[in-house]
Amino acid sequence: MNLLAEQLAPDFCKFHVGYQRISRISLVQWLVLLLSIYILTGFIGQVVLNGDRFPLANVTSMSEAEIALVLVADESKSLATRKGTDQGPRAMRCAFENSEVFKREGKTILICPMRNNYLNRRILDTGFTSRNDLHSLICELVTNKIVPVIIGGDHSITTVAIDAISATLGKIGLVYFDAHPDFVSSKRDYYGSVITDSLGRLDGSNVTFIGTRAAELEEVENIQRSGFQVVSPLDIVENGINRTIDKICTRNTSRKYVSIDLDCLDPAYAPGVSVPTPCGLTSVELTCLVKHAVSSGIVGMDIVELCPKYDMNDITASLAARLLSESVASIRSAYLS
Repeated sequence: MNLLAEQLAPDFCKFHVGYQRISRISLVQWLVLLLSIYILTGFIGQVVLNGDRFPLANVTSMSEAEIALVLVADESKSLATRKGTDQGPRAMRCAFENSEVFKREGKTILICPMRNNYLNRRILDTGFTSRNDLHSLICELVTNKIVPVIIGGDHSITTVAIDAISATLGKIGLVYFDAHPDFVSSKRDYYGSVITDSLGRLDGSNVTFIGTRAAELEEVENIQRSGFQVVSPLDIVENGINRTIDKICTRNTSRKYVSIDLDCLDPAYAPGVSVPTPCGLTSVELTCLVKHAVSSGIVGMDIVELCPKYDMNDITASLAARLLSESVASIRSAYLS
């Protein structure tokens, strides 16, 4: 046995050294390949990301569109301890593919919304846009009478949207679905100061907060001074959803922006957000209120703060996808009124 081992040892050593050399070369080649991909996508990330489209999209140019989906994978202005809202747009589009369509015999079939439909809707998916490019893109869309539907990302992108739209239209109204009023004034230019940063561009008589239930003292004081309308979840329970619908439709003109932070929902329905807050809206309440808000005329809207890292079985992402579907089906463009 020892003699056999001595005879085989040189061959085995050659084989082992050769295997190590092959493995080492393969590993180096893989590392070079991965590094090349990383560098390449660092320069052309937008091109890579724009390879997919929401199934809702049915036109390919701005000249054909009346609604444009704009994806912004950015959370640079968030101070939340739960990070990951920059992955929200991709997760939402993936969830849409899984929950808002049926696939059969090579065909992708859109699920019909509960009310209204996509007939004659001309929807463009502009793909991913950087925060730095968002303002100019929205200005271009609004100039061409296209309703931007922005998918974030942290809530501070709403500030950019309001600034861009008001630059063209003047002051606009706002329906703000959020657990937090985002009306901090002691700090500026972040996701908690959206309203403060946008004050000069808003029509103060047409601003409504819905779902608000977690405000700092300075925010409460700022709301009281502003005279903005606030509808908490308790108000909806006590007064009924129809009263809330009336407040949205009678106070807010068609020249309004609708912003939806998914944390306005109760965490039981939407655990995958950056700042979950108990005692929120139900999924049906939010969907109903949003459909009424957008059907009375809007100049733009957004859905933000999806944080897929903290989602459970994609229920928040799927709900966000349904919210997008129902919203787009119900939108009445203020540009075409």
